[in-house]
Amino acid sequence: MTEDPVDRMVQAWAKFDESLREGIGFDETLYTALTEALRMCADEWAELDAIPRLGANVLVDVFPATEANAALYEGEAADRVTQAAYELHELIGECVALH
Repeated sequence: MTEDPVDRMVQAWAKFDESLREGIGFDETLYTALTEALRMCADEWAELDAIPRLGANVLVDVFPATEANAALYEGEAADRVTQAAYELHELIGECVALH
């Protein structure tokens, strides 16, 4: 049984976002899990005319929430969170791209 890409993305996003919001810091392992989940969704959705509603709900929140979380940090840590927000924004674009 293969893991549902939307479920994987939702779980990865929740863990990554929570780590940032709780002030735990930027966790590269959680970030990698999220980027892999987003790539999986992009692949799964590439030929679809519509994406799952739950997936769209998460995609809408990823950039603004991540960018806002940068304000919780200073210096290089804040820069890394901001950089990640823009990297995630690009991946989200791949998830909804028209082919």
